[in-house]
Amino acid sequence: MDAAQRARLDNHAVQAHIILAKSSAEGEIEQNNRYVLGYTGAVLPTHNFFIPLTLAGLTDETLADASAFFRSRNTMYAVSLEEHRVPDGTEYLSKRRYQPLPPQPVMACTHLPAEAIQQNNLRIKHVETVPGMTALYSVLEAVFDYSTDEVMLLFPASQIGQEEIRHYVGYTPEGRPVTIGTAICADKAVSVWNLSTLDNFRRRGYATLLLNKILSDAAQKGCDLSLIYTTPMGFSLANNLGFKLHALRQWFLPQEIG
Repeated sequence: MDAAQRARLDNHAVQAHIILAKSSAEGEIEQNNRYVLGYTGAVLPTHNFFIPLTLAGLTDETLADASAFFRSRNTMYAVSLEEHRVPDGTEYLSKRRYQPLPPQPVMACTHLPAEAIQQNNLRIKHVETVPGMTALYSVLEAVFDYSTDEVMLLFPASQIGQEEIRHYVGYTPEGRPVTIGTAICADKAVSVWNLSTLDNFRRRGYATLLLNKILSDAAQKGCDLSLIYTTPMGFSLANNLGFKLHALRQWFLPQEIG
C-alpha cells in the first residue's frame, strides 16, 4: 500500500463515522480541522464519539470541548484513537485516567473482487425495503444485544436508498436472515461495519460469502480500497480475504464513565 492509498483510507475512516452518525435518527456532527464529534443518542458510549484528527486535536482544551458537547446532550461518549494518527495519544489519555477498551484491528484491502462468488447456500440481498430492515434488525438484536428502539435509532429506515450506505442481509434457502453487514462508501473506498452471523449459523462460510458480495458490489461502483473493523477473533476471516492490518483503533472512556 502506498502513501496515497493510506491517506485515502485514513480520510475514509473518518468520513464513514460521520456518515453513519449523521444518518442516525438523532444524528449530529460537529467537525473542524482538529477533531470530529459525533452524536447518535445511543446508550453505548462508542456510538457517540470524539475523534482527534491530529496531535493538535488531543489537548486538555479539546477534551473539555468534547465533554461539554456530550454533557449538554446528556449522553455517554468515547474517544476513538488510532495511534498512527495521534502519536503518544494512548499515553496522553491514560495519564488523564481515561479507561482503555481492548484494541480493535482495522484491516485494509487494495484488491476488491470483481465478481461475487457463485453459490446456492446463501441468498444475499441489498436492503431496499422496510421488511429488509426488519430482517437486519433481527440479527443486530441477536448478535449485539441491541434493543429494538436502539437499532431503529442507529439504523433508521430513512437510510434506505442513501447512496453512501448499503445494508446487506444473507438468508438461508428457507428464508431465515442469519448474517448481516453494512457498507459505507466514500472517496472511492468502502468500509464494512457490523459484519456478523447468528451463533447457530457460524462456521458455515456465510460471513465470507457476504463480505465477498459487499466488496464486489463496491468494486462495481468504482471503489478500489476497503477497510473492515474487526475483532481479534475475526482477524483470520478478513486476512483470508486479502485484508492486511492497517491500524489499531482503541476506544477510551472518560473517567466519569469508566
